[in-house]
Amino acid sequence: MSRNRVSPRCPAGLAGRSRRALGISVSLALLAGCGDLLGSGGKDGAFRFESSDPPAGASGVSALEPVILSFSRNVDPASVAEGVSLQVEGRPLMVEYTLLGGDKVRLNPTDPLDFGTGHEVLLTGALRSVAGDPLSERASVAFTTEGRTLPAVSADSLLRHLEALAHDSMRGRGSGSGDELRAAEYLRERFVAYGLHSPAGGMIQDFSATSRRGDTLLFSRNVLAVLPGRGSLAEEWVVVGAHYDHIGFRDLADESQGPNNGADDNASGTAMVLEMARLFRAWVEAGGSALKPRRSILFAGWGAEEEGLLGSCHYVFEEPAVPLAHTRALLNFDMVGRLRDDVLVVSGGETSQVWYPMVQNANVSGLTLYRPTSSSPSGTDHACFWMAAIPWQGFFTRTHAEYHRPGDDTELINVPGMVRIGELALRVLARVVVMPEAPAFQGQAPG
Repeated sequence: MSRNRVSPRCPAGLAGRSRRALGISVSLALLAGCGDLLGSGGKDGAFRFESSDPPAGASGVSALEPVILSFSRNVDPASVAEGVSLQVEGRPLMVEYTLLGGDKVRLNPTDPLDFGTGHEVLLTGALRSVAGDPLSERASVAFTTEGRTLPAVSADSLLRHLEALAHDSMRGRGSGSGDELRAAEYLRERFVAYGLHSPAGGMIQDFSATSRRGDTLLFSRNVLAVLPGRGSLAEEWVVVGAHYDHIGFRDLADESQGPNNGADDNASGTAMVLEMARLFRAWVEAGGSALKPRRSILFAGWGAEEEGLLGSCHYVFEEPAVPLAHTRALLNFDMVGRLRDDVLVVSGGETSQVWYPMVQNANVSGLTLYRPTSSSPSGTDHACFWMAAIPWQGFFTRTHAEYHRPGDDTELINVPGMVRIGELALRVLARVVVMPEAPAFQGQAPG
């Protein structure tokens, strides 16, 4: 679609102003010194919708380009937010509106659209001309974006990972134990089977560190796999991670009471990362992103999180497998297996202004998104990335009575809920890797 602006029709030197309503930004200009403010608009007849770019019924529309709507008379900018909406599957998307020359409205999605997906622009009588006339009749413009739809998240695949990682035979994957190392090998085998690449230092990143209690030297490992990017964005990176360890038999009087299997904490997050790696690699190989420039992705299983975020902090401060200076975002999954009342906690929104609209637009399954006003600086593996001023998003379905107890078993996992979270997460990832400008860090990094 064209990005060309229509030449202004009003005298030069007019000041612009902006209006914000319902989270939608409407940039306004050319609103003084024009005959259209008196209602003439220089055109006769009813106020009507005339054309769009892309046209109605178009396919292969760029997921990165705006939509331009043309009208028979100049548009009242104050009515745009109520009278125009861009929707996908009946859900309005967050967009920015710009008036071009008075009689054209440019819709700029706040982040890339879903690939291979039908979208619709709806125009209602709430849209008015500057003379106050409502749109003469409702109109809609339907189009389909380029590429392929993202593949469906598999409940069976998620459950297989959960059952493998949270099985009694894994003995709770205690940080630094041989059981944790067996879980690490499970991740490595899956990444290899999914066709992912090794980073320069290999998929296994061994490290040693002192536990949070300061009394134990632990030997653990991170498991890292790469999906290379493409074109001008390939040297930039997005990290998708979860810790795969748990607490083993810690805090139990004897082994007969355990183990603490950690199905939610954090076999659920690990299963999510594995499923995202499988699906995203297959989607990219099938041309899902329409050969757009695309950032590289590092999928990570962090070791020894339960002993003080040791694996992720070792990665950030001691041995980053890809350059931190080129790492644009982190998506972190910790305890995403117990969705209740449809509430998903999405934290980290304060680290970049792009996150809130992006997660809202990706929420195809209608989850209730809870955004904390402030995030914990040390609660999980986002902490050290945050200290390094890397924008992050964290996904969490809240704590529960079985947290760090033997009752945290696979039978209590809400697998259909995980599927819905996975749908959202894949759409967020697809947006982050192709958006022309990476999320910009905002706020202050914690000490």
